[in-house]
Amino acid sequence: MNIVNRLKRSNGARFGICLAVAMVGSRVAKAEVPLLEKDGWTFSFDGRVDSFLSYGYGDDFPNPTPEPTGGTRPAFTANHAVMGKNSLGPGNGRQDIGWPSAYQEDANGKYQGYRVRSGMYPNILGFAITRQVSETTTIRGYISIWSTVESLGRDKWAPMTAEAREGYFTAKGNWGSATVGRTLAMLGRMSYEIDTAYGHGYGVGLPCTDALGPACGHIGTGVLFPGYSAGISYATPSAGGLQLALGLYDPVEIVPFGSSPADWTRASFARPEGAITFGTPLGRKGRLGLAVEGLYQPLSRTTTDAATMLPKTVSTAIWGVSGGGRLEVGPLRLGVSGFMGKGIGLGYALGSSVAAADNDTAHAPCLGGDHATGAPCVTGNTYELRTFTGGYVQGALVFGAMQVSLGYGLALVNQVDADKFNYNLSVIHYQRGLSGGVFYAVSDSVVLGLDAFLFNAGWYGAPIFYADTDPTTMQTGPTSPTGAHVPGETQQLVFVNLGVTYHW
Repeated sequence: MNIVNRLKRSNGARFGICLAVAMVGSRVAKAEVPLLEKDGWTFSFDGRVDSFLSYGYGDDFPNPTPEPTGGTRPAFTANHAVMGKNSLGPGNGRQDIGWPSAYQEDANGKYQGYRVRSGMYPNILGFAITRQVSETTTIRGYISIWSTVESLGRDKWAPMTAEAREGYFTAKGNWGSATVGRTLAMLGRMSYEIDTAYGHGYGVGLPCTDALGPACGHIGTGVLFPGYSAGISYATPSAGGLQLALGLYDPVEIVPFGSSPADWTRASFARPEGAITFGTPLGRKGRLGLAVEGLYQPLSRTTTDAATMLPKTVSTAIWGVSGGGRLEVGPLRLGVSGFMGKGIGLGYALGSSVAAADNDTAHAPCLGGDHATGAPCVTGNTYELRTFTGGYVQGALVFGAMQVSLGYGLALVNQVDADKFNYNLSVIHYQRGLSGGVFYAVSDSVVLGLDAFLFNAGWYGAPIFYADTDPTTMQTGPTSPTGAHVPGETQQLVFVNLGVTYHW
């Protein structure tokens, strides 16, 4: 009996029917413990409790690379900023880009810390009510409550607020299945399932933030997390392992909190997402699963027409595609996935991030003005959405109750044109992660885990401003090097995590 079978009642470890259930359920298939059966109704529950001692060391969030002495940055502008330093702050538990500690850096900008953290899944308590209403149709309601173990930003007095992460109703029959409520969305689901099943379902990987969990595993470094959303979805019956799912989800904004109507603050249309999956057995114990996922989110904003000086509406759309495959043959477990999209972000699909668009008014390109006299310039944000790509490969070997895992992922940000001449901002370029872990099932309900994660992030570096540089176009003059940039900032951190998970 391998570890996948021994842990089959857990979040993310059971693969046999995960692809069929994934389109209507919130997490990878799991078994629940029946508590009560009466008049055809079954009341059951599931859940887990985990805790990990997590040690991290390395670079805290980088400061701007010093600009060369030959540069002649205008007096009315400060040194360039490093994207991510201007996000909502490291102490509030919100993931963005890079990895800022909760104000724990030393005088040399280094981080070292021990924490007791939640894993990739935190403490969870779920309840389900199920009934067979006919020979072919089953109805089921499910709700789960999630809560982390660590204090927010090391503040013991901060309340640990439990979150109703999931809550949905599903009807399933030979016609397919329909689900309404709050569930896991579709874009990126395959990569997330791979990380859960073969990487960090019983580990930590990369802590999403220093302030609060749950952890991220490989999310943000090649894995795209679908996120939980209110939605209505339908999945067709399986046709030889092939299944189609479509859903409409509550629209979301991607702009930083407090943005003005000039940003992409209008999200008036429900977001369609869809997935095509295929799953089939290979021999007696092997499995193969494939998936392709996508989404489309219209957005608009209000701006001023330069010709008429009257308000006008400008529209755009976020789009994303993702997919991958999972293979189980003998002791080998292998998963490969990738994603691409505009405005979707590095790790949390459609999450509010400073990297999503060229909308940082505090560090916008300097358009106009007189850099010789120091006259103020006019900020020139284009609000153009950036494009993101990522890839992830995760392998594991299963030996009875033990699983040994190794994974690598990379997520990239493509610059928009404004980024290439904005000497006020160094834009994030990549985030990557290398992970390894050993997990041992002491029993059907207890799993010990030891994992390590190497995190790297890099920025493009800001253009260098010289006296003969045009501040509007950043075109260089006779004495300024063409296309000169400061070296891009970098960050490297290592995390080692040891803990235990009890699940039922």
